[in-house]
Amino acid sequence: LAGAVSPRPGKYALSRAMSDATDQASPASSGMDKFYKALFAGVWMAILLGLLVQGAVFAAKLLAGGKVPQAQLLVDVASGITWAMVVCGGVAIGTAASRNVPQTMGLLGLVFAPLAFAAAKAVQRGIGGIVGQPPEALTPLLFQTGAVKAVEYALLGFILGRIIRTSKSTLPNHAMIGLGFGVVFSATFVWLLFLNAAPGAAVPTARVAGTAINELIFPMGCSMVIYWVTQLGMRGAAMARG
Repeated sequence: LAGAVSPRPGKYALSRAMSDATDQASPASSGMDKFYKALFAGVWMAILLGLLVQGAVFAAKLLAGGKVPQAQLLVDVASGITWAMVVCGGVAIGTAASRNVPQTMGLLGLVFAPLAFAAAKAVQRGIGGIVGQPPEALTPLLFQTGAVKAVEYALLGFILGRIIRTSKSTLPNHAMIGLGFGVVFSATFVWLLFLNAAPGAAVPTARVAGTAINELIFPMGCSMVIYWVTQLGMRGAAMARG
């Protein structure tokens, strides 16, 4: 039509270029959002795992005839959540961000397990001081436990790292691997309790039951958390690349 004004080529081209750039940046932005959501999920899954395990430990102690004062329960829950958040969340998040998975997961387990153990004991002492619970003595059992946990989670991380980005990385496989570690190391930690008992002294049944349940369930739950967080992180990383 006469008098109609056509859009200016320069302005139209600039608009198309900006639109194309936005479309190309969108998958990467969405991918990074998913990656950060995976990290956030790792922390919350670890916290939930800590709560669930401490609930199971509490039930095991009661069923074994033990008594758990409210103050002690608060201390146990706080230290249990700290342990889970540092060791399980740390390994899961580090794995989601790593490329050299088996070696990285083994190293992360070796590093985060003693860090988590120390953090849990620090929280235990801090909360215990507030509520009037006596601090745990620095005995050989304490250091033996920390050392064994470092070995346990280094091995668990390495083995999970061998399958984490393969077709064998399924939730049932992770759960079974974690359960296998739980069976072996649960027996190990119970053995350490009896090994360090004073001559002629009996180890309280409630303590044996709590230790056994804690060390049996937690590696399985942690392996499952690592699976979910890694899957979420891999999807986010794939979207960021594509």
